[in-house]
Amino acid sequence: MWFHIDFHSYTPVYKQIKNKIKEKIAKKDLKENEYIPSIRALAKEIGVNLNTVARAYRELEQEGVIQSVRGSGYIVIGIDKEKMIADKKEEFKKIVLSAKNLKIEKKELFKIIDEVYGN
Repeated sequence: MWFHIDFHSYTPVYKQIKNKIKEKIAKKDLKENEYIPSIRALAKEIGVNLNTVARAYRELEQEGVIQSVRGSGYIVIGIDKEKMIADKKEEFKKIVLSAKNLKIEKKELFKIIDEVYGN
């Protein structure tokens, strides 16, 4: 499977698709000028509506991450990795602030970080 979608997440499916594709590009699993799965193929593989994948692809195209090639599908253009990292850091800060407001102790957050990083 290309990637998994969390259908129980508060993040809309189309945004999860966008994020997963951007992550694949950032990790160099997808390279510039490489084709990504067609809308139909990806929708079938991850079990979502065609319109959901189409919306994700449309937004990625508007952001300059992918480009439609008439009759062939979509190719990777690239991402601004520094901006993506800055956005993730900002998102993380908001989550940490929310956890702090819920009185979750710092050591619990560090424990989660250690679990994710495998330490």
